[in-house]
Amino acid sequence: RIIFDSIVVFVSWMLAYYLRFYVIPGGVGAPLVQFLWLGLLVVIIFLIFLNGNKLYQNSQELPWQAEVQSVIRSAMEGVFSFVFVLYFFFDIRISRMSIAIFSLLVALLLIVERIILKNRYFASWSKNKNIRTVLLVGHGEKMNQYYHEIANGKTRGVKAIGQLNSNGHPIKALQQFQGNLHEVVSLCKPDMVVISYPTQEYEIERKVVSQSLSLLEDVVLIPNLPQSYIGLNITEFHKIPVAYLNDANFSFLQRVSKRLFDFLLSLLITIAISPFLLLLALLVKLSSPGPVIFKQKRITEHGKVFTMLKFRSMNNDPKLATVAWTTKDDPRITKIGKFMRKTSLDELPQLFNIIKGDMSLIGPRPERPELVEKFLEEIPGYQLRHKVKAGLSGWAQVNGLRGDTSLVERIDYDLYYIRNWSFLFDLRIFFFTFITGFINKNAY
Repeated sequence: RIIFDSIVVFVSWMLAYYLRFYVIPGGVGAPLVQFLWLGLLVVIIFLIFLNGNKLYQNSQELPWQAEVQSVIRSAMEGVFSFVFVLYFFFDIRISRMSIAIFSLLVALLLIVERIILKNRYFASWSKNKNIRTVLLVGHGEKMNQYYHEIANGKTRGVKAIGQLNSNGHPIKALQQFQGNLHEVVSLCKPDMVVISYPTQEYEIERKVVSQSLSLLEDVVLIPNLPQSYIGLNITEFHKIPVAYLNDANFSFLQRVSKRLFDFLLSLLITIAISPFLLLLALLVKLSSPGPVIFKQKRITEHGKVFTMLKFRSMNNDPKLATVAWTTKDDPRITKIGKFMRKTSLDELPQLFNIIKGDMSLIGPRPERPELVEKFLEEIPGYQLRHKVKAGLSGWAQVNGLRGDTSLVERIDYDLYYIRNWSFLFDLRIFFFTFITGFINKNAY
C-alpha cells in the first residue's frame, strides 16, 4: 500500500501541474524540475499522515467508511502541512490553483486506489489466498463471540485454524489442541494468536499472556469487559493499560469541522427559506390562540438543558398538557399543526438552535428532562446519547423510527451513529432526510 499510495500522490501532483499549466486557459508554464522535486516532498508528507492515521496497520477489520474518512483526513492534513512547509521554509511561489486541483485529485485517486486494492483482496480471499490464520487460546463467551464474527463471513480474510486449552468448552468446528503454547504455535504456524478466558480463570489467562510475550506472531487479548456501546479506546497511563469503555472518538478537528458545517449550512438554509418560515408563522397564528413558537426544555450534549424551538402545532390549553409522546389522532393537535407534524415543518425553527450551538443538523433527537430521567432507569446505555449534540435529524429518524415507535430500537440506532460517526455519514443522513425523514408514517 505504501508503494501504491506514493505513486498515486506523485501522479496526482504532476497531473495537477499538467492541468493547471497546459489545459486550463491562462496557465503559464512553470519549471518542470521544480515540480518534480516538490513532488517528492509531497509524497513524504502524505506518507507521514497516512501512517499517522493508521492506514498501514495490518488490520482487515477497518470499516470502509472509516477508511475513506481517514484517507480524506490524511489528504487535508497533507495539503495544509505542505503549504505550511512551503510558506515558512522555502522561497518558492506555487500556483494556488494547482494546489487546489491537487487537493481534489489526490483525495479522489487515493480512494479509487483503495477500492481497487480492496477488490483484489476480496478476489484473493475468495480463492483462499492471503488469508490471515488465527489460533484461539482459551474459551468462554467472548471467545465464542469472536469466533462467530470470523465464521459468519462478516470478517473477510481471517480464518480460525484451531483452539488451545478449551477446558471442556470446545468450539466444535475447530481442531482442538492441548499442551504448551509455543509447541502448538510451532505446529500450527498461525499469523495471529487470540487469547480469552472467563473471569474466574484469570490466573490461567495471566500465565498464558506471559508465555505469549516471547512469540513473534501478533498476539491479541480479548478482555472481559462490559459491552462498549459507542467505542472502546485502550491507551496507557504511565505504562498502565487503561480502557475507556465508551469513548465517543471525536477529535478536536472533527468537532470543529462538524460545528462549522452545522453553522454555515443552517444559516444558508434559514436565509433561503425565511419567506416560507414567515408564512408558516402566520398560519400558526391564525389557526388558534397562543404563541407562534412553542418552547420546551430538552437535553443535549453532556446533559445540558436548553430551550428547543418548534412551531406550535397544538392548542394552547394547559388542561390538555401531558408528559407523553404524541399519538395518532391526538386531540391536542391543530389542523395546520397536523400538516406541519406530518411533514416535519414544525421542526424548522430548530435551525436557530443549531446556529446558536445547542443542536447539530445531525444527531440523536433531544428528549425532555423528565423523560430522560425515566429512560435512564429503564434503558442501559441511554445516557450515552448525550455524548454528542442533539440533532434536527438522525440515523433513527431516516430509518423510520419516529413518534410512538420502539425506544430501545431507536437508542440502538443512535448509539450506532455515535460509534460510526464520520462527516460522510452525516452527509448521507442529511440527504436521506429529504427522502425519508420529512414525511413518515410514524410522524404525527
